[in-house]
Amino acid sequence: MKKYFPIKTETACQLKWTWSTIRLYTGGTSSCHRVESTTLTPDTFDFFHNTKKNLDDRQLMLEGKWPTGGCEYCSNIEHAGGSSDRQFHLQIPNIYPGELDANPIAVDITPRIVEVYLDNVCNMSCIYCWDGFSSRIQQENIKFGAFSQDGVEINNRAVKHPDHAILTTKFWAWMEINYNSLRRLHILGGEPFFQQQFETCLTFLETHSNPELEFNVVSNLKVSPAKLKTYVDRIKKIVAKRRIKRFDLTASIDCFGAEQEYVRYGMDLTQWCKNFEFLSTQRWMVLNINQTLSGLTIKTIPTLLQYINRFRADREIGHYFSTTVMTHECLHPEIFGSNFFDNEFRMILDNMPDNTWQQKEARKYMHGIQSQLNSKSRDQKRINQLMVLLDEIDRRRSTNWKETFPWLVNEVTNVV
Repeated sequence: MKKYFPIKTETACQLKWTWSTIRLYTGGTSSCHRVESTTLTPDTFDFFHNTKKNLDDRQLMLEGKWPTGGCEYCSNIEHAGGSSDRQFHLQIPNIYPGELDANPIAVDITPRIVEVYLDNVCNMSCIYCWDGFSSRIQQENIKFGAFSQDGVEINNRAVKHPDHAILTTKFWAWMEINYNSLRRLHILGGEPFFQQQFETCLTFLETHSNPELEFNVVSNLKVSPAKLKTYVDRIKKIVAKRRIKRFDLTASIDCFGAEQEYVRYGMDLTQWCKNFEFLSTQRWMVLNINQTLSGLTIKTIPTLLQYINRFRADREIGHYFSTTVMTHECLHPEIFGSNFFDNEFRMILDNMPDNTWQQKEARKYMHGIQSQLNSKSRDQKRINQLMVLLDEIDRRRSTNWKETFPWLVNEVTNVV
C-alpha cells in the first residue's frame, strides 16, 4: 500500500523530514543539498538530522510558512508557476519517517534518505563547484591565490574539519545502528570512484543487509573503463545477493561538446561517452543523468539530450537537473533576462520524452525553470561579472572562453 507524506500545509516539504545531506570533509549537514549547512562536532553528530535549524524549519512548515536559508529555491520556482523539488518529492510514497505514523506533526524524527559527501577528492574542476567538493579546485586556488575584482571572488574557502576522521567514524557508527531504517543512500564526492572511503562503503554494503535500500552513486565518469567495470561488477553481486534493493548510477553531465569540457574542466567527453555506453548495457541497474543548468550550458543541452535519446530506445534513463550554483551568482542563467533562452528551451523540451511519470515530472520541472528565468530582468552587472570570472578562469587554466562561447562575446561589455 502506498503511504504518502501526511503533512499537507502549503509549504510542507517531505525532504525536510526525510532527507539529510552530510558533508564529512567540512563537517556540514543540511536538510537537502540546496539549503544552508549547520556545522557538526563529534558531540552533535548523532543529531545531524535534528539540528536546531531543521527542527525550527519543520515547525515553520507546519504553520504553512517558508523557511529561509535555501528553501527560497523551491519557493521561487513555485511562485513563478513552475514545478519544484518540494512538489516532486511529495508524490513519492513510502519514504517518510516512521514516527509520523504515530504523530503526524512530529519534528524530531529519523531520516529515510541520507546523502553523504565522503571526501573532497576529485579529478575535475567544474566551474560552478568549490574546493569543499573538489581537491583539484583546492589545489588550483592554493597555486593561484585569492582573486577579487568587481564583486567576483575566488578564495580557498574549504577548511577540512579538524575532527574529520572522528566524524567519518561517527558516520559509520551511526550507520551500524540506523542502516535498516534507510530507504535511500546517496554517495557523492568529489568523485566517489577515487576515494578511499568508497571502499569502506562497499565493504559495509557487502557485510550488511537492507533489502529495502536503494543505493545511488553520483559520478563524473572520469574513470578508466576497466576500473568502472570492476566497481559495477562488485555492486552487481551486492544486488544479486539481495543485500540491497537496487543500484542507481547517476552520471553527471551538463551539456555537450567543447562547452562541456570547459564548464566541467578536466572532463574527457569521449571517455564519458564510452563509459556511459557501457553503463547503458547494464539493464539490471537504474541509470540517470544529472545536470547543473548555468548560463554557459543551456545552448548545447539539446545536443546532449539527442545523444542520450539514442539509448532510450532500449532502456529508461532518468533525468535530473537544477540551476543550483554553489559559488558565482554570475553563472546563473537568469542574468540574461526574460526570453533569452526560449529557442533553446523549445528544443530541450522537444527532446525530453514524456512516457513515464519521471519523464513527465522532468518536463514540468524544466518548464518551471524556464518560467522562473522568464520572470527575471537582464542583469548587466552580473553579465559583466561573468566576463571577469571567465577571464580569470582562462588565466588559471590556459583556456579561452571567447573561442568556446562565441555567442557570449556579444553579451558582455568591454570585450577586448
